[in-house]
Amino acid sequence: MSTPDPPAPYRTRPAAQLADPAAPLRWLLTDLFLVGAAGILGGAPKTGKSFIALDLAVAVASGQPALGRFEVATPGPVLLLAAEDPPAVVVQRLAALATARGHALAALPVAVIVEAGLRLPDGLDRLAATVVQRQARLLILDPLIRVHRADENSAAEMAAVLDGVRGLARATDCAVLLVHHTRKAAAGGIAGHALRGSSDLHAFGDTNLYLRRLASDGPLELRIEHRAAPCPPPLRVQLRTDDTDLLPRARFVCDDAAPADPLRARTLALVRGAPVPVSTDALRATLGVRKQTLLALLHRLADDGVLRRAGREGWTLARAVPGPDLTSRNGNPPGE
Repeated sequence: MSTPDPPAPYRTRPAAQLADPAAPLRWLLTDLFLVGAAGILGGAPKTGKSFIALDLAVAVASGQPALGRFEVATPGPVLLLAAEDPPAVVVQRLAALATARGHALAALPVAVIVEAGLRLPDGLDRLAATVVQRQARLLILDPLIRVHRADENSAAEMAAVLDGVRGLARATDCAVLLVHHTRKAAAGGIAGHALRGSSDLHAFGDTNLYLRRLASDGPLELRIEHRAAPCPPPLRVQLRTDDTDLLPRARFVCDDAAPADPLRARTLALVRGAPVPVSTDALRATLGVRKQTLLALLHRLADDGVLRRAGREGWTLARAVPGPDLTSRNGNPPGE
């Protein structure tokens, strides 16, 4: 009887040889999305996720800023799957976004996957071949639910889909953005916890973008969550359209500051001015708000590193927070 061959060890490499730790991050869209990154654009229905995704597509294809703010560091072809919106709507929006940048849509390298039946992970090989053929810099799959048959609440089933998407992004250097729905409210005020399905979706992204509408027919709030770079403060995003010419124009604009949040400012003032930690009940009694609303704010402030829970005593500052005279335009301390 022959002796079985010993198991082959996994390949290894000294840690110092993996990459240059001093090398700068390679941005596709500066401060927004990395080259070869995989991430999610999440938001509730009717928050403009698909329109925002199209703006990113036109930005990368044209080499002009996304959302009127994020410079395109690595422009190039874009590949798009729009599985829910009618083709006429997709073309109309792309054309309006291109026109606002001074381009004709026909001149931009934006290609749309029109063959039905793309399903992940089975279709990964064909999808990768399409990315390579188009030399795409950005691949947008909108929405995620239409390109797989997995149980979204199963971490094991979703891992096969998400790991495949991440592997495609890494192998081709093509950034992949998955458009996905969120629930109505984030657990504990954490935007990523509102993503529908397994918590692996929140953990998956190198960069995750979260949209929520601040008021009916009002501006959007964009939260940017990076794995390898600092996360900026929330941004306020507005769509501006002009239909007076034969060629409609559409563009998104960003403000540095989110709308003023009086409840946040008052909560911080109470905690800052107290000599000892302040309980949730005491804050609620003073502020006169629903407990659920207050808890969501407190957890969000804790996630942002502004407040911390001091055991059962209540809430205190996690670090020095400037007083009201030093707050930024949105009523938040600078750097939050």
